[in-house]
Amino acid sequence: MFKVGDLLVRFGKILKVAEIKDDSIEMRPFFNLKSSNGLTYSIQTQNLDSGKIRKLITKEKLQQLLQLLKNASLPTEINVLKNKLSLNTQNLGESLQLLKTLWHEKQNHSGFLPGGRLSLYQQTLAQVSDEVAAVKGILPEEAKRLILTSLK
Repeated sequence: MFKVGDLLVRFGKILKVAEIKDDSIEMRPFFNLKSSNGLTYSIQTQNLDSGKIRKLITKEKLQQLLQLLKNASLPTEINVLKNKLSLNTQNLGESLQLLKTLWHEKQNHSGFLPGGRLSLYQQTLAQVSDEVAAVKGILPEEAKRLILTSLK
């Protein structure tokens, strides 16, 4: 299923498979290696299916999603709690749609979002930027600029 060196997404974090044992898989953060202080994640192989782990999307799929982002319509209402929980579903398309909606709302309110919406926007942008950066092989800050440009 997975092999050493694969990049995975788990709860919005990009992890690299460091070691595969008979009963578990060990992963390390792909970004922020210094600040993680050698932190590793381990998940039992029997729990992989329920562990909310997936491989990165392909470059082609990313291009499709970014194109859809430009043309997507905006939902009328955001439920902050529901959307915060939905970030754990690992669906990059949904996260991009949420980001577009929050970005549009922010633009309509002179760059201001109320507390819960602002933290949701920041968390979504960080998660999406990390995955885009990993897929494209760039730094997360460059990915963030690319995404924000795509939203305009």
